[in-house]
Amino acid sequence: MKKISVRFTPEAAQCISRLHPNHKRIIREALDELRQDPYAGDDLQDELAEFKSYKPKRFRIIYSVDDDSKIIQVFHVGHRRDVYDQFRLLLANFKS
Repeated sequence: MKKISVRFTPEAAQCISRLHPNHKRIIREALDELRQDPYAGDDLQDELAEFKSYKPKRFRIIYSVDDDSKIIQVFHVGHRRDVYDQFRLLLANFKS
């Protein structure tokens, strides 16, 4: 069985790079958990329906799973207070 790998969009990598080292550790541990169970996150609704959200502590990891190539694609990482609004803005900018 092929091991599941994690890939980051440039935006997600930038979000993680700005985090405090303790918060980076939380995200890293959460990503290890997602490698074990990629479907542990919640399905998002409405315009974000094609994405999932995993909730380590006060953070959210927005991602999708590609079963064929065994890849978890991380699109955005942020604090729960505004992560979904920021991601919607990012998607709107990407589509325009």
